[in-house]
Amino acid sequence: MSMMRQAAVLAAMLTAALLAGLSSALAAGDDVFVVPRVSVQAEANSATAAKNLAQTEGRRKAIEILLRRLTVEEDWPYLPKVVADMDEAAPEAATAIPDRPSGELPPDFSTFGPAPRPVITLTDDTLEELESGFEVYNEKSSAKTYRAYITYRFKPSAVRKLLRDAEIPYSEAQTRTALVLPVLQTQNGLYLWEENNPWMAAWKVRPYNNELTPMTAPLGDLEDSAAIGPREALNINEEALANIADRYAVSQVIVAHAYLRQENGEYVLRVRLINGYRESADIAEEQEDMMDGFDPGGEMFADQGAGAKTDFGMPAQGPGNNNFNLAKPGDVLAEAWFRRPAGNFPALAEEAIEVVIAKHAKPWKKQTLIDHTEAALLEASAYFRSLGEWAKIRAALISTPLVGSVQVRSLSRTGAEMLVRAYGDPQKLIVAMEAQGLVLWTEDGERWLVATPGTAQEMRLRDRRSKRFGGAGAASPVQPASYGAGDETGVQQY
Repeated sequence: MSMMRQAAVLAAMLTAALLAGLSSALAAGDDVFVVPRVSVQAEANSATAAKNLAQTEGRRKAIEILLRRLTVEEDWPYLPKVVADMDEAAPEAATAIPDRPSGELPPDFSTFGPAPRPVITLTDDTLEELESGFEVYNEKSSAKTYRAYITYRFKPSAVRKLLRDAEIPYSEAQTRTALVLPVLQTQNGLYLWEENNPWMAAWKVRPYNNELTPMTAPLGDLEDSAAIGPREALNINEEALANIADRYAVSQVIVAHAYLRQENGEYVLRVRLINGYRESADIAEEQEDMMDGFDPGGEMFADQGAGAKTDFGMPAQGPGNNNFNLAKPGDVLAEAWFRRPAGNFPALAEEAIEVVIAKHAKPWKKQTLIDHTEAALLEASAYFRSLGEWAKIRAALISTPLVGSVQVRSLSRTGAEMLVRAYGDPQKLIVAMEAQGLVLWTEDGERWLVATPGTAQEMRLRDRRSKRFGGAGAASPVQPASYGAGDETGVQQY
């Protein structure tokens, strides 16, 4: 078979594999623009008027939930506001500039504070234009009242443009879904799988898989109760937690510990999200063990953690520097205290869940915020052992909003050379790739490498052994032979 024929066949196979992986990756990314099961209720002169009013107020509540989900708390005062009509819109800028003496120009504009941000206002009509649809559940109405749960779906492109126009950085990158084990502790004991565990019920009222840090509650069947009990969960029994992680095919298990007591007619609630199990931690430990095996002293091939230096004298960048993912089993991921009048625990539980999820997501948001005012063109090498791995790498890069474009410059059966346009700090792209089950790193700050954890582990071991004997480190994955996968220049852009 000729070289050109080989290239054509390879390109066709890669395209088919890519499309299969890309469709699921994009669908998962759009989930963050869905706000599920918003509780709505209203009263008006007629059932129809009450229904319309409830749906309008629910839509306002949903867009506020969504915009806060995608942005950091410091920017919430500058988020677009919804008004009944444009007459309610405030004319002044969201960020004021301090006055200065008449006729005096500042030598440095920053002396007088940050530049004003645009004020974006939305009416109910323009808000409907952001919506792609909604679904109604448990609908109840009377002659003048209406009550329901509504799931609102918003258009991703329209919401992105809204935040860009408001000059507010945002994140839409999701971590992998974690399984939550809601353990309730009271003076009467511990509860997990029991039918009278209201803490478990609260986690099942509405789904939390649309968050940036998505979570899902377990089924609570006999197999679950046989796999792990409440005390094992609180004691971080790693074997039991790993087993239930395998059952649900998740990479992380979080123990949601709620300690409840009554005091002077009030509920006093302490909630902690505790890291019970994380798959990536196991990968890091295995990688370190394998590297130690090549060197009696265990130093030359020790895994590079946060603050470590590469052979080039630059800070090592990779999963070891991902602060969000450094939690070990038993570490507290988020914590909050609440004191509310006794009597309505479901409402308190819902509030507590919202608060701790937001606290848990805060460091992830900061590490994945998209700032479209900054962009860099990264030279990247992809290493893979199969078309499936290549499809996973391509789908992950193309689907993340941190990447503006990917150009494939050359391609072989085991790797690819690419130009990746990335927005903001490349460190954020490291975090986003880890969430997709990939490893992205650089040894010299100029050339970037990406692979699945298994492939990355093999090549890093091989490259470090090469350096030990005077080698130059990671070689291009398409040398010495390469096959163009795009147009006549060998470049394919997405």
